[in-house]
Amino acid sequence: MSTVSATALKEKFTELSLISLLCSCMHNNKVKDEVIKYGDMQVKQLDKSGKAFEVVIKPPSKDPSEVKLSSPPRSPTCLDAKTIQEKLEKAEERRKSMEAETLKKLAKEREHQTEVLSKAAEVEAAFAKKAQEELKKKQELYEQNQQAQRQAKIERLKEMEKHAQEVRRNKKEFATSG
Repeated sequence: MSTVSATALKEKFTELSLISLLCSCMHNNKVKDEVIKYGDMQVKQLDKSGKAFEVVIKPPSKDPSEVKLSSPPRSPTCLDAKTIQEKLEKAEERRKSMEAETLKKLAKEREHQTEVLSKAAEVEAAFAKKAQEELKKKQELYEQNQQAQRQAKIERLKEMEKHAQEVRRNKKEFATSG
C-alpha cells in the first residue's frame, strides 16, 4: 500500500459506513469469496459470519507530492485602513453605549439613594414632631400635677392654720373661763 494523503484517507473512512452496508448486503445474499469494487476500493469478505472484511484501497492516481493539502478558509489577515477605521468606530460606539448604560445605572442608584434619604428625613422629622408633642403634653401634665400638689399643700396649710387658730381660741377661752 502506497502513501495516501490525509484528505484521501479521511474520505475513504467516511465511505467505510457505506462499505459496511454493502457487506451486510453481501452477507444477506450469501455471496462467498466475491470481491466488491467501490470506487478505488475493494472489499472482500473474510469469514462467513459477515463480521470480518478486507478493505484494499488502491494507490492514488496522482503523485502524492503533487497533492497539496488545503487549509480551511480564513478571514483576511491584511486589513485596509478603511476596515480598521470602521472596526475602531464600532468599538468606540460599543464602549460609549456601555459607558452610557453604566452612567444610567449609577444615576438610577443615586436617585434611589436620594429617595431613601428624603424618606428617612421625612420619617425622622415626623418622629421628632411627634416626640416634641408628647414631650409638651408630658410637661403640661407635669406642671398641672405640680400646680395641683401646690394647691393641695396650700389648702392643707390653710386648714392647719384654721385648726391652729381654733386651738388657740379654745385655749384662750379655757384660760379665761377657768
